[in-house]
Amino acid sequence: MHFNKPFEIAYEKTDTADIVVLGLYDTEGNFGLGSAAPAPEITGETVDADYDILHKNINPDFFNIPLNNANDLKLYHEKIEKIFHQMPSAQMAVESAILELFAKRNNISLTEFFGGYRTTCDIVMTICLKNMADTASEAKERIKQGYKKIKLKCGVDVDEDSARIKLVSELLPHDGCLTLDANQGYTFDEAARFLKNMESYPIKLIEQPTRENDFDALKLLKKTSKIPIIADESARNFEDAEKLINGDFIDGINIKLMKCGGPFNFIKIFNLIKSHGKTALIGCMYESQISMTMGAHLALGLPIDYVDLDTGRLDFADDPARGGVDIYDGKIQKIEPLTI
Repeated sequence: MHFNKPFEIAYEKTDTADIVVLGLYDTEGNFGLGSAAPAPEITGETVDADYDILHKNINPDFFNIPLNNANDLKLYHEKIEKIFHQMPSAQMAVESAILELFAKRNNISLTEFFGGYRTTCDIVMTICLKNMADTASEAKERIKQGYKKIKLKCGVDVDEDSARIKLVSELLPHDGCLTLDANQGYTFDEAARFLKNMESYPIKLIEQPTRENDFDALKLLKKTSKIPIIADESARNFEDAEKLINGDFIDGINIKLMKCGGPFNFIKIFNLIKSHGKTALIGCMYESQISMTMGAHLALGLPIDYVDLDTGRLDFADDPARGGVDIYDGKIQKIEPLTI
């Protein structure tokens, strides 16, 4: 897929995203769609590797369990986890397709299946690394479109990042707010100085200010900063999340379906986060409308604190999917059936 505009963060700039689409069909004409959006630098996967493992394992013999109730889904999750546990994006594709097929076969809403917490919610809209003029232009455009929660990418230069944040904070509506994402870009000293300088701005949180494997830096920033510290790249799976939370290293976690392996692992991490009174985000990679729609079902089904589902059709004019989550006026408004 091709971005409408090139997308730049602390460690990369890209104008394309490769995905794998999986379709499952039953003999009654029902179908479920899933997609994998591998990120080699995060999950270690590639499109070719995901395609190969899906092609090898998803065949008629795989579907030896009925798909009639929640217990059947539990058995499929255990089976999928066993086969795909080292390939979380591929795992996400399979589990999503099975869940979608299950919902259609049983005429249920996945939003309701996940809890039915709400019917709409605000979207956090990301502005990637840009110069001051382009940052201002996009911020004005997004605010005009109804987005009140803006995420600014940062992590390259403390002074430049500070200037961009000051600029956008002055453009926000009175009920707007900022979140930040440094994508591991700062050293500890840079992050500490930056966060101290940012305390007077309407910033709700910062994601991954320092390197993913430096848990101690995250913990020290958590102790010294008034701005909540959120783990992203540091929290790839449930085991990472458990270590971060039990050790009180962070204030919250950005859970991504492509990192954790799908909706059931997402829910497991979400429940862990909330049981400790911490902040839960749902985020995304460079993804298709297909996986964005599964994320939207979770975002409406569960009381997730921040919903950063701003890719899919919002980013890619040539996304292969039709229907799915409908986002306008800065919110998830409805979810329609997915097709290709």
